[in-house]
Amino acid sequence: MADAKRWVVTATPERPLPEIAKTLSDHGFSIDQQLDDIGVLMGSADEALAERIRGLPGVADVSPNEDVDIGPPDSPETW
Repeated sequence: MADAKRWVVTATPERPLPEIAKTLSDHGFSIDQQLDDIGVLMGSADEALAERIRGLPGVADVSPNEDVDIGPPDSPETW
């Protein structure tokens, strides 16, 4: 995956998360984390694959996993 990005995949309750994870892996999505309690998978894929997995059963959303920096304590700006 030359142009792989990090993604957050939010699951629907219609399928078990391990089943969704297997389907995504079978399509080429590289899973880094499986957060069962909140129904989220985190991993890597290129833009084209991310677009394709959006339509899979059990996938509610696929969003870029972006870094967030809230700054040091007592900082006047947080964004």
